[in-house]
Amino acid sequence: MGPSNYTARWKHARSFPACAVIHCCTCLALACAPARTQPAPTGAERARKTPAPAVPRAAPLAAADTLQDAADPKVRRVLQLTILGEFPREVLAEIEASLRAELQVDVLPTIERDLPQSAYYPPRKRYRAERLLAALEQNGTPGVSQLGLTVVDISTTKGKHVDWGVFGLGTLGGDSAVISVHRLRRDKPAPALYHFRIKTTAVHEAGHMLGLDHCTEPRCLMNDAEGSIRTVDESSGKLGPNCRTELDRLAPAQRTPPHD
Repeated sequence: MGPSNYTARWKHARSFPACAVIHCCTCLALACAPARTQPAPTGAERARKTPAPAVPRAAPLAAADTLQDAADPKVRRVLQLTILGEFPREVLAEIEASLRAELQVDVLPTIERDLPQSAYYPPRKRYRAERLLAALEQNGTPGVSQLGLTVVDISTTKGKHVDWGVFGLGTLGGDSAVISVHRLRRDKPAPALYHFRIKTTAVHEAGHMLGLDHCTEPRCLMNDAEGSIRTVDESSGKLGPNCRTELDRLAPAQRTPPHD
C-alpha cells in the first residue's frame, strides 16, 4: 500500500434522579390492631419523624457530553473526495462509510475534476501519482485534506525503480492522497471483493495523511502490500489495536471545524 504498491509516503445514560417510593408494611398491621389514643407528638418528635425532602442529584456531565457529541461529533480531519477523470460511483458510499467508521473523519460531498495532463507520463502511458497530489493540493481548500479517486494507472519512483506502479500514494501527515482502481480490478474480482479492495485502499491512504505509517500488525489495513494484491485481500479492512492507539496519539479527534 506504500511505494511497494499502496503508497510511497512522503516524509513531510443521561442519569435522572431516582425517586424511591417506599411502601411501609407496618401500616397494614396497625390497621388490624385496636385503636389506641396517642398523645400529640411534640415539635421535636415531629421534626425527628418528618423525613427530609430528597435532594435531586445533578445529571452526570458525561450524559451532557454524549448529547453534545451526537449533535456535534468529534472528527480527526475534514476530507474531500475528488474524482479525477472517471471512477466507479457505485462504491462511493462505501468509501465514505469506511472512512468515517475507521478514521473518524468528516467527508465532504464528492467533487469531480479533469485529470491534469501535467501528471501524464508518456513513456509508460500512465499518470505520475506525486503530480496528481500536487494538482489536488493546488486546487484544494485550505484546512481540507484531498483524496483523489481515479481509474487510470498511476505510478511513482520507488528505490531503484524510476516508474513503479502503485495502488495509491499518500503524503505522510500531509493533506493529499490518491488511489487508482486500475490494479485492483486486473484479475476481474467479484463485485464484493472489488469494493472491499477499493475502500480498504482508500482508508489506507487516508491513514497516511493522518500520520500512520506502514505496520506489521496481522491483517491491519496499514500493512504494506509488498507488491501484492493478496495483502489487501487478506486484510481485515480495519485498523489493528496498535495502529488505533497510534492514530489517537497522532490525530486526536476534535469538534468539527467550520468549513464551506
